[in-house]
Amino acid sequence: MTFEEAGQHYAVLRQQRDAGQLPDAQFRAAVAQLVVADSSGNYWQLDADTAQWTPYGAQAVAPVQAAAPKQRRGFNQSTWDVISVVGNAVLSAGWYLYSGMAETRPDYWTCGAMLVLPISFIVFRKPLDVFLRSIQPIRSKIPSMVLAGCCVAVPYLISNYLYAGGLSQFPFMFCSYVLSTLASFVLMRQPSSGAVRQQAEVAR
Repeated sequence: MTFEEAGQHYAVLRQQRDAGQLPDAQFRAAVAQLVVADSSGNYWQLDADTAQWTPYGAQAVAPVQAAAPKQRRGFNQSTWDVISVVGNAVLSAGWYLYSGMAETRPDYWTCGAMLVLPISFIVFRKPLDVFLRSIQPIRSKIPSMVLAGCCVAVPYLISNYLYAGGLSQFPFMFCSYVLSTLASFVLMRQPSSGAVRQQAEVAR
């Protein structure tokens, strides 16, 4: 199990506990099994209350490894990154062709944003996750379904606000796309434990 996998598993357990789907005792027992070794062979355990990595005793390594959750099958982060960039490149090309059918020149700014934003999320993932972890205690108190509903509603609210402010056509499309994407990212992105791992390595 990697630091990122353990952090993602913790986030799921925390959401289930906060939603009343998982008793607190079972939540803490499951979190106690989230033990990860760093590159130097030191073991770290997630604190159930603070979600911070703390040193773990070497004598408990064997039973924890035996009880560690199985890795879930599916796409890894790199695969999703490629899908995200390629998908947005296709959308960018489609919008370029569609916007070029107007009497004005194609909407270069929105097309560029469709490419730059997903790449920026990948390149700056670690500092972005550090920021998101700072607001994670607040987000963890909000049920996941409420966050998902807000993520759906935010683009409409932003679009209405921009339109009421006088924006239209390509400037409206650009601002609406950028602000909606950033807001949805902040609402739904579950920060990985990479930033926490850096803190743990510093603590050594």
